[in-house]
Amino acid sequence: MRKLVLAALFLTVAAFAQSVRGLIGGSTAPGAAVKATSLSTARERSTRAGADGRFLLLTIPPGDYSIEISAPGFQTMTRKVTLELNQELDLQAPLVPAGQRTEVEVRAVAPLLKTESASLSSVVTNQQITDLPLDGRNYYELALLLPGVTSAAQGSAGAVRGDFAVNVNGARDDSNGFSLDGAYNGDPKLNGVSVTPPVDAIREFEVAASTYDAGYARNAGGQVSVALKSGANAIHGTAYEFFRNGAMDARNFFAPAGVDPRYRRNQFGVSLGGPLKRDRTFFFADYEGRRALEGVARVTNVPTAAERVGDFSQSAAYAIDPYTQQPFPGNRIPASRLDPIGARIAALYPAPNRAARGANYASAPEGRDNSHNADARIDHALTRRDDLMARYSYGRRDLFEPFGGSTYSQVPGFGNTVPRDAHNAVAAETHVFSPALINEARFAFSRTAISVTQENQSNDLNSKVGLPRFASNARDTGLSFISVLGYSPLGDEYNNPQRSATNTWQLADQVTFTRGRALFKFGGAVRGLSQDAFRDVQSRGFINFIGFTGNPLAELLMGMPAYSGGARLDNPQRLRERSYNLFAQSSYRLSGNFTLTAGLRYEYNAVPGDKDPRFYAGYAADRNNFGPRIGFAWRPGSGGTVLRGGYGIYFDQPSLAVSEGMYFNYPAFDFRLFFAMPQFPLSLANPWPSNFPYPTPPSGFRFDPNLRTPYVQHFSLGVQRQLGRARVAELGYVGSKGTRLYGARDINQPAPSAAAYNPRPDPRFDDISRLESRANSNYHSLQASIRQQLSHGLTFLGAYTYSKSIDDASGFFTSAGDPNFPQDSYNLRAERARSGFDVRQRLAASGSWLMGRGFSLNGVLTLQSGRPFTVALPSEFDNSGTGRSSLGFGANDRPNAVASPSLSSPTPERWFNTAAFAMPARGTFGNAGRNIVTGPGLAALNLSVLKSLRLNESLTAQVRFEA
Repeated sequence: MRKLVLAALFLTVAAFAQSVRGLIGGSTAPGAAVKATSLSTARERSTRAGADGRFLLLTIPPGDYSIEISAPGFQTMTRKVTLELNQELDLQAPLVPAGQRTEVEVRAVAPLLKTESASLSSVVTNQQITDLPLDGRNYYELALLLPGVTSAAQGSAGAVRGDFAVNVNGARDDSNGFSLDGAYNGDPKLNGVSVTPPVDAIREFEVAASTYDAGYARNAGGQVSVALKSGANAIHGTAYEFFRNGAMDARNFFAPAGVDPRYRRNQFGVSLGGPLKRDRTFFFADYEGRRALEGVARVTNVPTAAERVGDFSQSAAYAIDPYTQQPFPGNRIPASRLDPIGARIAALYPAPNRAARGANYASAPEGRDNSHNADARIDHALTRRDDLMARYSYGRRDLFEPFGGSTYSQVPGFGNTVPRDAHNAVAAETHVFSPALINEARFAFSRTAISVTQENQSNDLNSKVGLPRFASNARDTGLSFISVLGYSPLGDEYNNPQRSATNTWQLADQVTFTRGRALFKFGGAVRGLSQDAFRDVQSRGFINFIGFTGNPLAELLMGMPAYSGGARLDNPQRLRERSYNLFAQSSYRLSGNFTLTAGLRYEYNAVPGDKDPRFYAGYAADRNNFGPRIGFAWRPGSGGTVLRGGYGIYFDQPSLAVSEGMYFNYPAFDFRLFFAMPQFPLSLANPWPSNFPYPTPPSGFRFDPNLRTPYVQHFSLGVQRQLGRARVAELGYVGSKGTRLYGARDINQPAPSAAAYNPRPDPRFDDISRLESRANSNYHSLQASIRQQLSHGLTFLGAYTYSKSIDDASGFFTSAGDPNFPQDSYNLRAERARSGFDVRQRLAASGSWLMGRGFSLNGVLTLQSGRPFTVALPSEFDNSGTGRSSLGFGANDRPNAVASPSLSSPTPERWFNTAAFAMPARGTFGNAGRNIVTGPGLAALNLSVLKSLRLNESLTAQVRFEA
């Protein structure tokens, strides 16, 4: 018997299709015919092997196929395979001479080894998506199963309002790219996800984490590519409902005593696919709805009933008469001295409901999170050489937040309404000129619109309590932000209202062809962005009471603000941006077991601009964005070991929110600050006096005229080893270096000083925050994984990462534990530290066990060490002005570090050594670094039990429990 080996290798083609590359070993079957037939649509693609027995089938979509190989003098061989998104498949089977009676030995090697590419990428299969426990049913969270992936730090740009974001191999969380059926699916505002399809609509998704090829565009972090399901000749569909409520939940460990936040969620949906015309036209559509109510717990301090009327006889603080500097008799403010406006403001506080001093009020008002998601897709075989695809996806989310952030009001009544609409559409055409030459063209359009509106937009609370109205625009109605030191603030969040509507269109084309041992891809794209937006920062004004007399609440009751401020705005945003890119990628098999890949990508991003000439960025476009990519894959001998390595330069296109700084300069953004003075006291009747004799110098935002495009270098070296027929292990080094990353600093910062008056270098301005491409990062990791495909009823994926990430700014925007703004803008070296998202060790393990009788057990185990955070002072201490930015930067002074903050036996009540920090001398910077304290780690186990009930030949019911 003569055996020939068939190897079908499916290579990446620009993140929206696959190709099949094969080798027929030996020299007795040149010119063999190879045909791939879709089992769901009967669509065929065929080619013929060359004189050396090699063949290549290009741009085969994900799905189940029958591959048929025939050659004169040999029996026809047929093999069924499943192609995953961007999968590289190595299928081995013998060809037997015709008429030979020897029993055929068929050996199908699972597509586990990656023998043709250096790309570090992983596919999350449909079974993993649908079977693994997934609270909230957001497929993106399953990216955490992969090595090098961690969830973003709380409060980072992508992880707000319940959104999910990840850091991939040391890149920032807003550096990830997203595509849906090959179309851009990002939200350019913050570089997050735009449309989130329901789990039942997704066939699979891939995360390309490092050293991926030149076909990927726009971002330098991970690339998340999602393939939706499509129609077939057979009708198929699902209907489902998931529900969760408090009766099945344990009490929230973090909820304060006496408060039991409610939780109730329903998710329901349907999907249906099938033929419109058999073998030619197919449809798929789906819908999912979500209704969720969640109590949000807060503990804060509010005035007692006695304190609200000026009676501090039971309080520790004295009520001081500002005219005599002596306490009022009995520590009670006379009724004649109470300001009626201040009294009405104090009456807005709820009554205490706890006896705890300094934390006498707890609440858990319900937040709402409702959504609608839908997709509709048509696939049509126009001719034998032309395939058409069109898809439209829609997502709507209606969110009500009972509270803003931790620095805003912590009593109910001052929440936010957040509606969000997202649309994504794509039309694609694939034309087969020949089996060796294929063209793919697509046009995509997306729109993402989001608003954040204060709860009291239709309730003029300023007028009701007697405060003048600072805002001039009707949409800015509500209550001015009122801060009383020692108590919860009152008033609507000062960043709102805001709205942005961003349109993105993209036209792209790619040609794929083969020549001899080489596979070539080249193409390009043009993309346009337009964003119409407004953000009314400080539009209602603010009033602060800080306790000049020793009692901030008494100052409110007497109508004596310490300082106040606000902004007049005339800065509608009409941002426009255009980008162009070209790429070329090749894969060349130097020998039967060594493949070399090389690519080059060029990206040109025009400078964002506005239709109004008042707003401009003031820097020139970077025209030098050439990104080479190179990699290799070597399989020594004919065994199951592959050595892979790669290097590439990847440019990053920052979010549009970065460019919005151009709209916050005087006079379009006129911020004013008013300080109470003996000769010019402030009052609640006139907290923002127009005749204030000491006008505040304007703040500003500038772009560095030498601003350049950020980029990240990715590099990797690793080994894969197949263990048996269904298991593969991988071990490797993965690293990255970020250069010219965006960061801001105050270029008008004065030197620290203890003097009461500390002028800035340019006294005509207050702080001037300048955006610069100044930040850097380094990431090094050891990554190990083991994957088992279905064998003996078990599937398994384990991923371990040991890593360290260092930078001097972990993002452009402030996160919960890291301000990402330098303490001293002239000493950036002091900011170099562990990244805010640095997780030293992380283990993620997931698996499924088919137990028989329709039962299956599925689980996800996560173990990881803690993230670092920065210890900061509650207010500015160095007198350098970095804590007073009207744009929200700063408030980042750090203490002195006098000992190690680590404890040998930390507890939840005392996690780190608080005695390790001391106040610096007034007018000096603290010497403590960023992110020098490590928070608690994470240990989580999620399980699901599924029971499938086969009702008839085509209908199955499933009951599942998740915990």
